[in-house]
Amino acid sequence: MPLTFIGTGVWEETDISLKGLEELRDSDVIFAEQYTSETEDGTIERLEKLIGKSITVLTREEVEDGKSILAEAERKRVALVVAGDPMIATTHISLKLDALKRKIPVRIIHSSSILSAAISESGLHTYKFGRPATLPFWSEKYKPTSTYDAIAENLARGLHTMLFLDLKDGKRMTAHEAMDLLLEIEKGKNGKIITPKTKLLVLSRIGSEAQKLSYGEIGKLQKSKTLGSTPFILILPGKLHFTEAEALLINSA
Repeated sequence: MPLTFIGTGVWEETDISLKGLEELRDSDVIFAEQYTSETEDGTIERLEKLIGKSITVLTREEVEDGKSILAEAERKRVALVVAGDPMIATTHISLKLDALKRKIPVRIIHSSSILSAAISESGLHTYKFGRPATLPFWSEKYKPTSTYDAIAENLARGLHTMLFLDLKDGKRMTAHEAMDLLLEIEKGKNGKIITPKTKLLVLSRIGSEAQKLSYGEIGKLQKSKTLGSTPFILILPGKLHFTEAEALLINSA
């Protein structure tokens, strides 16, 4: 029986495809994970009503371990519900490979991803994005700066950088926390690529009715109280085509 990864799209249960709904209704066991991407509250519960079946939400450890999922998939038709597009998260790629090693057939039902949705909403050209990066929370013993290196590499090539903001212990990093952290990293790196004058696009709750885009200098954005709510995505633009510049201007904070 197949193990099917089903994407639910960027925000809520109505973003799922008809193919995804049909597969869920045909599945014997349905699992879900909610740690790789934040969706609207109640999405899983409303999805259960749509398909007339219960969905078991797994912890991050249970998905990464994969044993319970694979054990069921060896004898039943199993679906794993994932926010966004299933294979954007590397955890799911590992689970897919483990299933194939066990001779378990794998299917993927794709959906919209925050990666594609954020680019579409920004008005920036898809082919001008460089390597995306995640901005993790700092702690006393953990202060990574690889995000800065990715930004510097992309800017040197004139490319835009998409920044995913960390989720830790159920807490989402805010846009203000992210901007403060970027400036703090700059102090240590001293590469002079992130300053209060650096322009940034802040995207809030993309795909929802409350989505908001704000573009401007970091110094001004830090003072704004109208950037929206989590989850946020940040885009640090590289070299702009005139149509990109016009699209960003519309969203000036």
